[in-house]
Amino acid sequence: MDTRDRRNQANIYTASQVKRVLSGSGVTVEKESESEYIVFCPFHSNHRTPAGEINKYTGLFFCFSCGKTADLIELVMHFSNRTYFESVRFIKSKEVEVDILSEINSKLIEKEEWEGFDLLVIDRLNNQALKSDRAKAYFAKRKIAEQSISKFKLGYSENQDMISIPVHNHEGLCVGFVARSVEGKDFKNTPKLPKSKLLFNLNRVKTASKVYVVESSFDAIRLDQVGFPAVATLGANVSTKQLDLLEKYFSDIIVIADNDEAGENMKDRLIKRFGSGVSVINIDSKYKDIGEMENEEIMKLNHDFDKSILSLLK
Repeated sequence: MDTRDRRNQANIYTASQVKRVLSGSGVTVEKESESEYIVFCPFHSNHRTPAGEINKYTGLFFCFSCGKTADLIELVMHFSNRTYFESVRFIKSKEVEVDILSEINSKLIEKEEWEGFDLLVIDRLNNQALKSDRAKAYFAKRKIAEQSISKFKLGYSENQDMISIPVHNHEGLCVGFVARSVEGKDFKNTPKLPKSKLLFNLNRVKTASKVYVVESSFDAIRLDQVGFPAVATLGANVSTKQLDLLEKYFSDIIVIADNDEAGENMKDRLIKRFGSGVSVINIDSKYKDIGEMENEEIMKLNHDFDKSILSLLK
């Protein structure tokens, strides 16, 4: 059977079965999200940050870096040098006596539970940000207005010399924050922050008719300052859950990727999922991301994009 045909007829597994298959094939799971196992990609030189994800329930593999896709059978063949039929039997051997249909149904009806973060901490950090000259100078350098500091409850920790950005789920519950150092590029998140299940700012813009998708929370805030509804993926690795959220809430998706390899991979990930349902705004190569642009430049960029869309519709 052709590889593409096999993927179109993706098998249904259990998460535990997929994990046993990977372990038995010599694959180390580096970390995992709600629906994916994250591994180093075996199809290119990937050593620093794991770029491959394997869906826990279909076994489908995708690499954010090289773009390689494969099903579970192909992975077993590649990792363990088994033949196609040996790989099929090996995967079958890793089943357990379990009602797969019941497990799938339980996943469909399972209600997500979120753990709220202490809002007193968020308020305290926000008050420090509004009072600290060092924090205000940093925000000004990043072109973040004081109004946005208040609106998004941006914070500052003098002890750690770090800026904090509260993160909410789609219902508006604060579940923690992401933080970065004022000097250098040190990053820190609250423990167990479920980034792969979230889109920054979704709670504020989920009723909008269209949405701009960026990588950084600051980029989303910059777009908000000029009146554009935006969400941030909080990293270039866009999870399946984040794609599901975009599909659930928006019919018009516009991606503005960073000018680097990770940004290209992020853009390709969205195009792979939504195809023609995604529009792309490219920024000038002299900028790393849209956050480096002035407000007037952002508005002109969007104006030129709208004009190009209108010309295509004529």
